Amino acid sequence: MPLMADQKMNATIKGFCLHGRKKIDPGTAVSVTENTAVVPMETPELKEGEFLAKTLYTGICGSDNSAVLGKSNFDWVERPRIIGHEFSAEVLELGPGDHGDLRIGDIITPIAMLGCRQTDCPACISAMWNLCPSKQIIGFHRNGGFGQHVVLESDRAVKLADGVSPEQGALVEPLSVVVNALHNKCNIKPGQDVVVTGCGIIGLMSAELARAAGARVAVTGIARDRDIRLKKAAEQGFITIEVAPENTLGAQLKKGIVDSHGIPFGTKGQVDLLIECSGVPQVLNEAISVVRPAGDICVIATYAYEVPINATQLTRTSLNMRGSMGSCRTDYMVAQKLLQTGTFPAAKYIDLYGFDAISLAFEDSIKARNIKAVIKMNE
Repeated sequence: MPLMADQKMNATIKGFCLHGRKKIDPGTAVSVTENTAVVPMETPELKEGEFLAKTLYTGICGSDNSAVLGKSNFDWVERPRIIGHEFSAEVLELGPGDHGDLRIGDIITPIAMLGCRQTDCPACISAMWNLCPSKQIIGFHRNGGFGQHVVLESDRAVKLADGVSPEQGALVEPLSVVVNALHNKCNIKPGQDVVVTGCGIIGLMSAELARAAGARVAVTGIARDRDIRLKKAAEQGFITIEVAPENTLGAQLKKGIVDSHGIPFGTKGQVDLLIECSGVPQVLNEAISVVRPAGDICVIATYAYEVPINATQLTRTSLNMRGSMGSCRTDYMVAQKLLQTGTFPAAKYIDLYGFDAISLAFEDSIKARNIKAVIKMNE
């Protein structure tokens, strides 16, 4: 495996490295982790404003899976790269420069997206690094949380709040993404009927927060999700809808869906809000027909290619379709409060793996055999 230049070798520290670009179909006999390897890592010299940390717990994101599978919308990621942006870590060493109130021994989670911080950047001067055109994403633009050690800019550091464990810290970033989407882009009102399309962790987090806002929530998945992810959604009290090309969400809503009390879900085959978390183009297309006139569609997912939509139908029904990208520091603080209070019940969703089982964790995640894979990075 190629090693980064001008860095010090530490043979005892390892990382999970993305090195290949092969397009992998999880349904074939090809190993889904063929583009990756566990490699010895190098510890770089700390630059101005950087710190060294020991990674504690790291979560597998759907974007990590997409990069591992070589999907075209992640071709821009340079290889080799230690991926991972959802993690907690302990500060080991501070480099030169000002680090504010950051101290050795602090337990932190990093802001995944760091903006250019230039005074002429509209996003950065509004503290919305997630919308900066030049943002740098941990694990994609620089080595990330699937290394047992990680070097970060101190501007990224968010100290874990009292009552948020390092294990839960691996969920702060994805939960902050959902906070941004639901609190800033969705106008949820008590009593509304909401469909969350996709039952990965972003979908399940969206379902929990939508219900906390007073909505009645249904979660969709496909056949492979039936025994694990849709089962978990049902255990958590959500309406579950298994969809297929021959049995679409729209068809099932028109036929009639009821909740556990026998009360019809939706009105005349339509709902108030659809939160799209599946990343399946056909689902986004269908969303326009299953949301009531003047209703809302929130898109958190990304897609492997451009998705055509029925723009005329969008106009004629006065639908509000809004995308939501990443999160910023204020969303991280809200996410921590949701973990502190148990509004998001993290323990219900985490599947914990040791670092020695990291390839298995990725395989299970890609094949939907877990809910949320979190790796204990240092034993």
